[in-house]
Order: sequence, then structure tokens, then C-alpha cells
Amino acid sequence: QRRVRKAVVSTQSTGEGKLEKSCKDGEDFDLIFKVKQAHQFTWLFKAEPLQTGSQQTPITKVVRGKEVTEYRTRTLNVPSPDESPEGGAAKAVEFSFETTGAAVVNRFAFGRCMAWPANMPCNETKAWLAERSKGPNFLYTQGAHRLTFTVFCMPEAPTLYRPTQLLHPDEFSIPKSGWVCCVNMKTGAIWEGDKKKYCRQLADWETEERPFFCEPAYDDTLVTDEIDGYFDQAV
Repeated sequence: QRRVRKAVVSTQSTGEGKLEKSCKDGEDFDLIFKVKQAHQFTWLFKAEPLQTGSQQTPITKVVRGKEVTEYRTRTLNVPSPDESPEGGAAKAVEFSFETTGAAVVNRFAFGRCMAWPANMPCNETKAWLAERSKGPNFLYTQGAHRLTFTVFCMPEAPTLYRPTQLLHPDEFSIPKSGWVCCVNMKTGAIWEGDKKKYCRQLADWETEERPFFCEPAYDDTLVTDEIDGYFDQAV
């Protein structure tokens, strides 16, 4: 059991400022908006937080019959006409943004998911996700996800994705469980786009002693080709 107190100890935001990473014509960019809790959001532009400041929020847990209070570092609450914990993003029905100049948005990912630029090699995807994570050497509190939510690359061929990947939980996940999915070794996308056939709940997968079920997605010729290509470049 757990009970959350309303009191918070907050720092003050430093307000608006200029981007550290400027926009350039023809350059790829990404904009991430994540709802962490009803009144706490994360905004990122090219891995740069668009907000500042943090707060310590207390949470009381009942452990072996005794109340224990812990403090967690969180982003500041976004102003809302409804006091926390009511209202906020829980009542949101629309998301919109606009671009200016030559900026064009050609891809939109929505929901409880992890996304990265299409056709990006595994090793580059891993670095891309890390730059936007809560990792201690990256964005910490202002990050979009835990550093554990990443991709796994073939050790001998790091541009290729391992055919079996652990994916972020979504609205259909068992509580405290993510997904284990077969993926395309070149793109990291779910094999044949068939989640029902090629994904399993992580909790079920662990119970079954982690059988390797992604043989259809594994292509050893891809690994061989990449290794051969690496040595060709080295020569």
C-alpha cells in the first residue's frame, strides 16, 4: 500500500530562454512531449529540455506495518486550474503544435511507446535514446525515459538489432511488465508488424524461462555481410 502526500518542496523555474541547439534548414529534428503524471510533463527538442527546475515530492509507503517516507526528484508541476492530483493531463483531449519557416513534420508517434528515427542503425539508435534518457550522465530528471529502456545490438555487428528485444510497457501490458518482441534486425521494427504474433508479455516470457522464439526474425547472412563489410573498410 502507498499513500502520497500533497506537500512538496519546490525550486523555482528560471523561465524561458534560447535554445542551445539552433534550427537549421534541411536538418532533422525531433520534439518529444511526455506526460509523466497529471501535472508533470517533459518537453525535449533535439535532446534539449525545454523546461528547468525540479522538486522533491514525498511518497509514503507502508512497509511491514510501518509508514516510510521517501523523496523523489521530479520536474516542476505545470500550472493548471485544477489543484494536484486532480485534473491536469488526465483531462487533456487535444495535442497541437506548429512549425515555422522550412520546418516540416513527417512523422508522429503517439501513446505509451518508445520511438526513434526510422531506418537508424542499432548503435546510433542506442546513443539517440540515451541522449534523451534520465540517465545520470544524460538528462536525469528532465529526461523522457529510464536509461534501461533502450535497444540491444548484435555484439559482433552493432549496426544490427538483436532479433529479440525488450520493449516499453503500453496500455495493454500486465502491471509491472513490458514486452518481449521479435524485431527486424535492420530497422528494429516489430517483425512483419504483427504484435499479436511476435510479442509476448515480459512476465510470461520470464515464467517460461525465456525461450528464444524469434527464429523467423534472425538472419545470419546480415551479420556475415556486416562483418565482411567492416573488414573491407578496414583494409
